[in-house]
Amino acid sequence: MNFWKRLRFYLIGVSIGVVFVLFFFGPRAVSCSYFPNSRALEEAKIYPMSFSEQAQATIQSEGIDSIFLKNELFKRSKITNFGTHEVRATPCRTYRAQYRQEKSYDLVYQMCKKQTIIVELTKVN
Repeated sequence: MNFWKRLRFYLIGVSIGVVFVLFFFGPRAVSCSYFPNSRALEEAKIYPMSFSEQAQATIQSEGIDSIFLKNELFKRSKITNFGTHEVRATPCRTYRAQYRQEKSYDLVYQMCKKQTIIVELTKVN
């Protein structure tokens, strides 16, 4: 058997294997967040959220919904207090984030065990 015939059989086998793997396991949405900013924001989105009174008032006055909160604020914000003692505090780590898109917000949230607490949400002019 020459090289081209072996290569053809190999490619046929690999393509059948790929089809079976995709059929049995299905497509996966894989996202890897290696940078500290992305990891801190992604971790906050996973846990259930609670709001302080000040944050609740801002959410109601600005008309912010949960989709905007998770898909925009916790995806496109920039954490500003890395390297401070707030981030390494126990039992709750405090993060300060800035969202600067069409609307600008400053966000302060705490990551406690299995819970995200939004302490402060203010609109910046």
